[in-house]
Amino acid sequence: MKSLLLEEIKHVLRAELKTVVKKGLITGVTTDSRQVKEGDLFIALRGERFDGHDFLTQAVAGGARGLVIDRNVPLPAEVKDKGVGALKVEDTLTALGSLARFYRRSLGHGVTVIGVTGSNGKTTTREMIYHVLSKYRKGHRSPENFNNQIGVPVTLLGGENDDDFVVAEMGSNAPGEIATLSRIAEPDIAVLTNVGPSHLAGFKDIQGIVVEKISIVAGLKKHGVVICGVEQTEALERLRALDWNVITFGVDGPADVTGSRVQQQPGRLYFETNDRVQVEIPIMGVHNVKNALAALAVARRMGITSRQYAEAMKDFAGVPGRLQAREIHGITVIDDSYNANPASMSAAIAELSTWKETLRRVLVCGDMEELGEAAAEYHVRLGEEAARSNIDLLFAVGPKCALAAQAALEAGMGHSRVQKSINSRRLARLIKSMIREGDVILVKGSHAMQMEKVVESLGRFRGDRERK
Repeated sequence: MKSLLLEEIKHVLRAELKTVVKKGLITGVTTDSRQVKEGDLFIALRGERFDGHDFLTQAVAGGARGLVIDRNVPLPAEVKDKGVGALKVEDTLTALGSLARFYRRSLGHGVTVIGVTGSNGKTTTREMIYHVLSKYRKGHRSPENFNNQIGVPVTLLGGENDDDFVVAEMGSNAPGEIATLSRIAEPDIAVLTNVGPSHLAGFKDIQGIVVEKISIVAGLKKHGVVICGVEQTEALERLRALDWNVITFGVDGPADVTGSRVQQQPGRLYFETNDRVQVEIPIMGVHNVKNALAALAVARRMGITSRQYAEAMKDFAGVPGRLQAREIHGITVIDDSYNANPASMSAAIAELSTWKETLRRVLVCGDMEELGEAAAEYHVRLGEEAARSNIDLLFAVGPKCALAAQAALEAGMGHSRVQKSINSRRLARLIKSMIREGDVILVKGSHAMQMEKVVESLGRFRGDRERK
């Protein structure tokens, strides 16, 4: 982050200065008192289980040069002694967004901001975009899952004057969130990977999700561009009706950026671009071709050729917890435990079905959360899909996936092939008692189900090594 004057921040936030300041130069911004460094501005956010105002002393001890608060709380004595600036605002979360918007604008036209959203694949697409651009340009992207009203501002505030780009992932659980994030980030390029049934509890239906995802254009620069999957027909119609410049991507179809001759081998994807460049990516999941094409569209927009893109993608390592395979003494475990919704679960089943040279294909699935009234229907569909595919064993954990297990039984999977458990720890023990050398096991479920514990338990059980 480039340095800002505390007085400048006070003006931007329309804040009240509560203390006398000795040093007014801010060199960083954080919302975590444990990560405060010398010269930082600490913004005291409030959540359901924490209140940053309770950690002002720790922030000052860590070297904070400024505090942003929205409650009249007793300030630590060290604030006065060290001349730390305390700025009082109406709402600290709003202040964080306002400061990030101001900072984004201060970076100037030389920094291209790329916003990425979608029901599935946004994190992988974000990482692909960053991986390619960072080979030829300077910039950074959202760390981990920093895709909300805290994470996006923090991402923007990490930008530097000499950056060429910033990639910001944008997620949403409720209507209006992506529009808010877009107005903060003011992207030059907006990427919409796809629209599917995720977070239905907040949006009720697919149409609500479409409206939310395309609201990434709310803050898009006047001459910006939207990159969207060609199969997202409703989203495309709405975007074109709003007269946005749209670049489409897709597989084997009429799009601006296409991939054809798609091939998949265990751990590798191959396709040919529409300008005849062969691309090889060392990851699994044929659905990732579309994510790769979205990244290619961004790369081309940034002046990177398809050949340069293909060269960069040769060493793309994927994203932890998303179709990462490793061997555990003769058993292949595919860790797709980070999260799940109906579309990504279906893609996981399709991936598992491609593993032909294996003893048994084993699906370990946990509940898919935030599906609202449609939860039961989607879990029944999951069980039916597992039964129709060539899955040999189905392990289900959680009350919703119990419906999937029952649906699989009713669709013809024998009782010996379907097992269920109430939690991931018990499920791990059950799996261990039934697995054999030569099996391939795919583990997937919503983040709240802690399916990563199944993967960890299998690793401790036999000792693991990375798949080469």
